[in-house]
Amino acid sequence: MQGMMKITGVVSFLLVAVLALQRCKQPYVSPYVSPATGYLVVEGYISGNTPTSFLLSRTVPLSSGTTSPPEANAGVQVEGDDNSIYPLSAQGNGVYGSVGNLSLNASVNYRLRITTQSGGQYLSDYAQYKVTPPIDSVNWVQNGAGVSIYANAHDDAGTTRYYQWDFDETWEYHSAEYAELEYVPDTIVLRPAADQIYRCWHNDGSNQILIASTEKLSKDLVYEQPLQQIPANSVQISVLYSILVRQYALTEGGYNFLSLMQKNTESLGTIFDPQPSQLVGNIHCLTNPAEPVIGYVSAGTVQQQRIFIQQDQVTNWFYSYTCPMKDTILPGTEKSLSQNFASQVFTPVAAAPHNMYSANYTSCLDCTFQGGTTDKPSYWPN
Repeated sequence: MQGMMKITGVVSFLLVAVLALQRCKQPYVSPYVSPATGYLVVEGYISGNTPTSFLLSRTVPLSSGTTSPPEANAGVQVEGDDNSIYPLSAQGNGVYGSVGNLSLNASVNYRLRITTQSGGQYLSDYAQYKVTPPIDSVNWVQNGAGVSIYANAHDDAGTTRYYQWDFDETWEYHSAEYAELEYVPDTIVLRPAADQIYRCWHNDGSNQILIASTEKLSKDLVYEQPLQQIPANSVQISVLYSILVRQYALTEGGYNFLSLMQKNTESLGTIFDPQPSQLVGNIHCLTNPAEPVIGYVSAGTVQQQRIFIQQDQVTNWFYSYTCPMKDTILPGTEKSLSQNFASQVFTPVAAAPHNMYSANYTSCLDCTFQGGTTDKPSYWPN
């Protein structure tokens, strides 16, 4: 989902006070208690050249062990300082977006207005519309750790200075064996191509805050910004891998917010790391001005670039997925078929002599058991 800032909805932080002389640690528990419903988290980007999308959710305490619940049944709209209004429709799971591209004006500033089902009113500050420069290239390098993916960009006018990236990645993978047959009640038939379970695709997205600033550089140039590290010999490049990279131009305020969030969520762990800081975004609760809101709304254009990496483009990539046992030969009687295949624990692989069938566990023959889908993406090359 584009424009998502991957905000971790956590408000309650555990600070550790270290007593150097006594060499002991004592936990500090903040006396501040968040409401039972949590605080609103807003993730997204107002885009003028791609569909606009926002994810609304609620924060949860660190100790809860639960994921952030989506904010359902809200009213969401984009507003321009020229009095233009663009309603965003609910798309499920807390996502609100436009069906197509919004007809935005680069000379207009935009904000986001939210009305929750409980009556809460939230409004962002107007955001400057930023025109994002093109991505120069997305490249990759194989190293001892696997494959590292980078982005390169520049702005000859020197007006961008603050950049953000996110991405969606997709990889094709295969099950251990191709099952030529399938079981239908009381019989075995050839498996139709539409029912194939050998070839799958898995989709994932970026889960880190990826930002860079060229403010202190003589040129507005980003060179080999790290985006993703694919572990060596992993399933991602067992057949074919693709990554769609999105690039955003940020204001200084948007960059500073994400930079602080990055420090709070990714750099904590020792007494030498930056300590948690209060996140102050540009979204405010109108019905309760004292209520914090987590998020920062930016606006502008989005630049995208997709690359593919084939398995034969990397060297010594040793990935293997096999069944835990060899194929088993089972009789083709009606009783045997029902006993072995009706429960779907086993799946027939191929016909064998004398009315017998080779079979194996469905979990190793059906690629969807590994979390993917058999739906081939429209952008897949073959």
